[in-house]
Amino acid sequence: MELILLRPLWLIALIPWLWQGWRRRRQPPLLAPAMQAYLLPASRPQRPWLWLATLPVILALSGPALRGELQQQPAAPLDIWLLDLSRSMTATDLKPDRATRVRWQLQQLLSRAKGERIALILYAGDAYLAMPPTRDHQALSLLLPDLRPDIMPLQGSNPARAVELAMKQLAPGEQARLLLITDDLTQNQMTQIAALWPCQQRLLCRDTQSARLDILLASSGQPAPMPAIPANELGFAARMPAQLPAPDSQAIAALANRLGGELQWLGSDASRFAPLPTTTSALTPAPLDLGPWLLIPLLPLALLARVGARLMMALMVGAQLLAPQDLQAAERVDLQAMQAYQEGDFQRAARTFNDPVWRGNAWYRAGAYRQAISAYQEATSATAHYNRGNALLQLGEFAAAKEAYLAALALEPGHEDALYNLSLLQGGAAAALDTNSSKQHEPSAAQQATAMPLPPSPPVLLLEQRLRKEALRRDLIKVEESW
Repeated sequence: MELILLRPLWLIALIPWLWQGWRRRRQPPLLAPAMQAYLLPASRPQRPWLWLATLPVILALSGPALRGELQQQPAAPLDIWLLDLSRSMTATDLKPDRATRVRWQLQQLLSRAKGERIALILYAGDAYLAMPPTRDHQALSLLLPDLRPDIMPLQGSNPARAVELAMKQLAPGEQARLLLITDDLTQNQMTQIAALWPCQQRLLCRDTQSARLDILLASSGQPAPMPAIPANELGFAARMPAQLPAPDSQAIAALANRLGGELQWLGSDASRFAPLPTTTSALTPAPLDLGPWLLIPLLPLALLARVGARLMMALMVGAQLLAPQDLQAAERVDLQAMQAYQEGDFQRAARTFNDPVWRGNAWYRAGAYRQAISAYQEATSATAHYNRGNALLQLGEFAAAKEAYLAALALEPGHEDALYNLSLLQGGAAAALDTNSSKQHEPSAAQQATAMPLPPSPPVLLLEQRLRKEALRRDLIKVEESW
């Protein structure tokens, strides 16, 4: 147990308290107590205990509390997928192509996942975090159809950068599995990856690494012709061989074994690696506030004293100032709601969340779009209006969805997702009107829905736009650093 102060700024009140005590001692009374009682019988005697009684009040307001020791509890396993989306993944030695077969395999792995946290990192010439560690497997499933080499802003192959980015997702001492999904690794790339585990095969090393590396090889094991390169990547095509060599499976398997994992080939069945490593998380119990207990000895004193109004007032003020402990209870409720949201229990999360936007997101995930709209209406942010527009669109209320997107743009004119969804909405309606121009009635909601794709759910953004914006941000940072 450790003694801490929840509100240490209240100790500043000790300065005037000490000054008042020094002033009382510096100014002795003009009359002796017996003389004062004889000459001034109606005057009230001085009560030094009133000054002393304010000391426990100040200490109580500072919030002395006992904090328990950190408790380790089992946490959900962490699985980080590192997906190669370089141009070589469009080779057709695996039918219909390597990238498509990988997406099928990831869908099978996702269907078998039970409660673990999964993160997704995409890499080609650079690496990007497409999905942070989450138990929301539905959101991850929505991203799988978009995992194509065309969405990558920078072509090439840099698996070491992806592994380095994956290491940054690990908390200190956290156990995790890194699943590298690629079609080949060069000797230089394997050397760079191995350098990220500095303590391999060493007895005395402080920088221990708690992640293991499994490798899923998406290749037929034979040389394959290089697929066609788009015209806008002719410079990149000049650096690519005319034929993709067969991967050095022995060297890649040796790398996986050195890093605690194994190598498996992409097949028709879902790969079965070793179980995910178990990990623990530190749980800090809520501190026990001792402030109210310091006020209990003052209660009999206040009741027995003839003039205890000021002391009782001080106690009442202290009790009101100690009320913010209810905020900790509200934070615990939000933590429970977030845990339920990550576990996929969206209805329980929606009933628990205090924040209207998160409550709306939970109802949205649960498919209760009316409840989600009601929750979003309690907030006035651009995000709330944007998410409300998505929920209205799911219900086929296109005019109301357009108004919600416009409300989001009024608060945040640069909201790219609202602009994109609004353009889809207007473009789909215009297309429907063109096809029905020979008729005098407006197109039905079903016709509009078929002409216009629905936007993604609120927690999922457009993946390709996210990657390109992140690549542009990194380029700007490099330019600023060069200056």
